Amino acid sequence: MIKNSVFLLLIAVALLFVQCNREPLGTDPKITNLSDYESNDGAIIINAKGGKAPYTIVWSDETIDTIISDLSAGFYYATVTDAKGRTFIDTIQVTQPPYPVCIDVEGNSYKTSFFGEQVWMIDNLNVTKNPVGVEIENLVGDDSLYNANEVGRLYTWNVAMNDSISEGTQGLCPDGWHIPSDEEWFQLTDFATSEGLELSEVFEPQFAGFYNNGFNGLDVSASYWSSTKAQNNAWKRYFHKELSKVFRYHEKQENAISIRCIRN
Repeated sequence: MIKNSVFLLLIAVALLFVQCNREPLGTDPKITNLSDYESNDGAIIINAKGGKAPYTIVWSDETIDTIISDLSAGFYYATVTDAKGRTFIDTIQVTQPPYPVCIDVEGNSYKTSFFGEQVWMIDNLNVTKNPVGVEIENLVGDDSLYNANEVGRLYTWNVAMNDSISEGTQGLCPDGWHIPSDEEWFQLTDFATSEGLELSEVFEPQFAGFYNNGFNGLDVSASYWSSTKAQNNAWKRYFHKELSKVFRYHEKQENAISIRCIRN
């Protein structure tokens, strides 16, 4: 009789020890943050732990699942209930890049920035293939790979436009981006003016110079294509390191200058 009592007491102590040392109810979420600004490709996989299985998981929108996907950036709330009726509420944040991601067909990434409602690359394009991977003609200041990495490459208008003549065409820009039109350049200038700034202060040109029967202006000037024709030429914007004013000129289409892309 005493032995049985001792045995039962030991079992009770063991059960109490297990109960007291059981891991508290909680979660172990796996988060996939957005791949691009304002995209909707976030996801959360949530696994309950501790407490006593089985568990139920209910999200704030009443979804009952361990996985939710196609998420935008923000906070998501999951209520986990274990077999004993205990609950745990987890707050999980899905984040996004601070600026839109811009990656070309060769995997080169470019910094971007918001200017009013526009989003522009703030690096010069540095690509040697068009968006479907075909090699294209390009020039590098002083034929230097260092210069290509620092200030991008130079392209004739037809190459920049990928043989299109339509305003706002993608041209050599990454998917989701295009060659800015002359009007979009005006809009960027208007934004700078509204901020009390010169366009050169907002745009931060990289001084790759230009090619016209030879390289000119490296480290001193920068010229950027628009997708708008000017009779047999095309409109561009011209920056000079020693001048705050930005000039609107038309450039011969066979000359080679820089590209900045704008988001669609």
